[in-house]
Amino acid sequence: MSKTIELPKIELGLGDRCDVTAVKLPEPELELKKEDDLYAHCKQRISPKGRILVSRRGWVVRAFTLSAIIFFMFYNIRIALMSWDPLIIYSTLMPVHTLIVFVVGWFFFKNKATGAAVKVPQDLVSVIIPVFNQEGLIGNVIRAVFRSSYPNIEVVAVNDGSKDNTGKELDFLALEYPELKVIHQPNGGKRKAVAAGFYASQGNYVVLIDSDSVVDERAIEEFMKTFNASPKVGAVVGNCKVLNADKNFLTKCQDAWYDYAFNIHKTTESTFGTVLCCSGCLAAYRREAIARFIPFWAAANVQNSDDRDLTSYAMASPWVKSELTSLSGRLLKAMSDYDDAEDRGLTSQTLTSWDTVYVPTAVVYTEVPEKARSYIRQQTRWKKGYMRSCFFVSVFFWKKNPLMSLVFYTEFMSTFTSPAVLFSIYFYAPFVHHLYWLPLTYFAGQLLIGVAAGLDYKFRQPMAKYWKYKPLMNVIASLLLPWLIIPALWTYRKNSWLTR
Repeated sequence: MSKTIELPKIELGLGDRCDVTAVKLPEPELELKKEDDLYAHCKQRISPKGRILVSRRGWVVRAFTLSAIIFFMFYNIRIALMSWDPLIIYSTLMPVHTLIVFVVGWFFFKNKATGAAVKVPQDLVSVIIPVFNQEGLIGNVIRAVFRSSYPNIEVVAVNDGSKDNTGKELDFLALEYPELKVIHQPNGGKRKAVAAGFYASQGNYVVLIDSDSVVDERAIEEFMKTFNASPKVGAVVGNCKVLNADKNFLTKCQDAWYDYAFNIHKTTESTFGTVLCCSGCLAAYRREAIARFIPFWAAANVQNSDDRDLTSYAMASPWVKSELTSLSGRLLKAMSDYDDAEDRGLTSQTLTSWDTVYVPTAVVYTEVPEKARSYIRQQTRWKKGYMRSCFFVSVFFWKKNPLMSLVFYTEFMSTFTSPAVLFSIYFYAPFVHHLYWLPLTYFAGQLLIGVAAGLDYKFRQPMAKYWKYKPLMNVIASLLLPWLIIPALWTYRKNSWLTR
């Protein structure tokens, strides 16, 4: 007996419904009334239901992108099957991951900041800012926090042994803002600076901000709306934009990359409540979600830290704590011994019992590396932190959503296999199996993904200036960054916090 299966209907930003089988596109963005543009401060339109809005042209580009990815993927698989080489066949399957990310991020994401804004907030929010050698920008960072639309906050700035005039600048700011608590301590790394701020704070909610990041005045309010909307949310990450994007070619490329990382990739993770990295530039946690992990940070005798760790810890289930106590405890301790990606570390811890989500309406502006050498150092450091946190998360993530688990384990595995994939596509396939079209179609696919992501950036944020750099950034990311796994593994036990 046959059974009829009805495909899910997807709500789009303008209140229309889109039946997947009919492929009905939403109404043009131009028809959106001005009063419906609720979040002009976040540089992209978001409907009252939490959908990130794009125009009809944007949806056409998205449909074309998905079709093209499928075409190139099956075409490359067909060519690869001619070789019957497992390495080449595996290499052609990688676009499946990209396809899932685009589909989920575009069709299913909803902003979680739907809770009511409390007129007289009762919950104290502790804002912790670890600072090292940031005398030029720290004044702007702290003043931005005190302009917050959420009034019930305390700010703890921890001067981690700065060698410039940062300490004097913080003391001057404390005179300007009596609510500012300044802690001076010998240099111990970002992790210990965060731990010191945590122990000196009293709020049930903790917001972490990098000392080179300037928050929008509504960011903390958007975080609290998210926490109030769901008691299951243990951590939230904001929408990071590049503060120094105008500087040079490299910063413009990073501006386009940041948009993809937050507004496409993190939207996918957030749909399942499993954001894997609540970035250190702006993230918030329920105090109880990370309290167990902080002592590991405070006790570890090292110089550095990672934001992914806290997130992962808060997201894991009680099963991890009971059934894998010994293993997860050792991984927890090992992860706390390093400072090279403190945002991943904190995120990893939050994932043990809570949902972690992305809030595009909580905006922060951060500085990015302006020189190639600094950028490579940053990416190498991030890759090491990514590996450490993923080793911890991998022991329980398979119990999460099956589709998101596929994305996670595919990404984690590709970290180690990407160099082999590049070698097989660009050298092994053409020179050994004489599959000369394979590297061309693979490269065209990567370029297409970059063009599509760049255009999507433009359609979501019409004022975006550097969306056209995304194809170039995609080429750089796909051809050069995978090889950083080699220095990352070589220096795996070496700690470093600073990027610039």
